[in-house]
Amino acid sequence: MHANEAAIRNVLDQWAEATRDGRQDDVLAHHQDDLVIFDVLSPLRYTSAAQYRDSWESWQPDVRGAVQFALQDLAVEAGADVAYAFGLLQCGGTLPDGQTFSDTVRITFCLCKRSGQWKVAHQHVSRPVERNGCSVPSPRSHG
Repeated sequence: MHANEAAIRNVLDQWAEATRDGRQDDVLAHHQDDLVIFDVLSPLRYTSAAQYRDSWESWQPDVRGAVQFALQDLAVEAGADVAYAFGLLQCGGTLPDGQTFSDTVRITFCLCKRSGQWKVAHQHVSRPVERNGCSVPSPRSHG
């Protein structure tokens, strides 16, 4: 594993660990202030770390006990000062009423190296849309 790839994996592991442990002050420690985040929850687009942080109270679930927040199948491609990573994110936990939840979402990160440190410049979390039996028509062949 190249040094840049290892450093990026470390940044993303720290992000996941801080989120899992509820250390809100550390969650965005390796994110640029002027980043863009696309998330699965409204408003879908955040244009700064501060805006994203300010929204947490409105959607962060109140979880009791251990929180599941783990990167899976993470692929990292790094150049000298620009990189991307993508994979899956497994989330879950137990709500105050005892109900458990679990979800897997897709996640993509774009990073830039600034002053020798990798910083997340873009984060995209998405979830497949359930089609409820509706299928997408196949393209017709011409000829």
